[in-house]
Amino acid sequence: MIRSRRLTTASGLRSNNEMAVTIQSLLRMHYADFAAKHPVSPDMHRAAMSMQFCRSRLMGGHVNECPEGHYQEIAYNSCRHRSCPLCGWMPREQWLDGWKTRLLACPHFHTIFTLPHQFNLLWRYNKSVVADTLFETASETLRELLADEKYLGGRAGLLCALHTWNQTLREHVHLHVLVTAGGLVGGDGSGAKPRWIAAKKSCLLPRQVLMIKFRGKFRAKLRARQQRGELKLPPSMSVAQFDALLWQVGRVPWNVKILPRYDHGQGVVTYLARYLKGGAIGNSRLIKIADGRVVFRYRIAAHEGGDGKRQGVTSLAIDAFIGRLLEHVPPRRYQGVRGYGLYSGNQHSRLDEAHVALGGEVVEAEAATAKSWQEWCESAGYGEACCCPECGARLISKRTFVAGRGPPLRTRQQQRKQEAA
Repeated sequence: MIRSRRLTTASGLRSNNEMAVTIQSLLRMHYADFAAKHPVSPDMHRAAMSMQFCRSRLMGGHVNECPEGHYQEIAYNSCRHRSCPLCGWMPREQWLDGWKTRLLACPHFHTIFTLPHQFNLLWRYNKSVVADTLFETASETLRELLADEKYLGGRAGLLCALHTWNQTLREHVHLHVLVTAGGLVGGDGSGAKPRWIAAKKSCLLPRQVLMIKFRGKFRAKLRARQQRGELKLPPSMSVAQFDALLWQVGRVPWNVKILPRYDHGQGVVTYLARYLKGGAIGNSRLIKIADGRVVFRYRIAAHEGGDGKRQGVTSLAIDAFIGRLLEHVPPRRYQGVRGYGLYSGNQHSRLDEAHVALGGEVVEAEAATAKSWQEWCESAGYGEACCCPECGARLISKRTFVAGRGPPLRTRQQQRKQEAA
């Protein structure tokens, strides 16, 4: 008899007032009511619909079978939306695999640039414009200071990742930047051989100097974009109020952090990978829906009396939770992770020269997409999930079915026989 099971199906919904909850089940039950009462952008609606029906028959799927005919399983397709917590694992692994050979074998610094919360209203109306300004300002500030011989005098590598939420899903727009603790000099037409110079001090840059330069650049760029008509002011904000806002935030310190140097950048790159896919909160942090509220875990921040590791429990009304969740959906096709300098990824990055200067070799990275889903599962230690439980042969994907259609009739009949047995 052929064994069969249903794989990665959408979880069934129950009416229990205190049921275990996932992002998918929450949106299935409450998104329609939320959208009827609150304005929803096309990006938010697309994300909500994708997450609702991820890995369900509405996405289509295929049948994974043992080549010897011992076993089969039905696998529904993922929605592949960046905000879906069910779709984040493989894209993150593919991205990390690509960076294993690109990352330079040197210490790295982790810096964080946080926008004052006074900009949150502007952010809601201009996500792409404000984010572009943040990327440009942070990268230019670091590159200009590190090019100065007083601090480094070389071409460094920067890898930046945008993050827009805190642990309770409130707006908290900040940029994580991985910076090489050194840079490349020479070999740029001057006739000198390219060589690597290490950072001169244990701290990358003076924090106050970095903060003041970043603050001034950001305010100037934002004002220029408003004058060019690229920045849309909220209905409640006049041009005079916008100018007053820039004046106000220019006279208070901004939150710019330079964390201690890491011997290598792998750990920080793994941390940055969290923001590629998966959305603002994962299912593992959700506890239940009770009395019209979503109960979830969060990490207690230092300013709240925590140590950054201790967890607490809080809750939000269902509409408030969905609103905060969808507020962090990135604009369609927006690139939330970017490289600059040696990590820019273009033909002028000089990354190969930096590898050689550090005593390494230039190695062509294998295309991450060349790996099959079975190979990804095996490399992550989930080999049993892609092998036949009878003979251990690798499962083969075939017999696809289109979105909105169920699995092939023969597969469903075999599954019912197995379930009845």
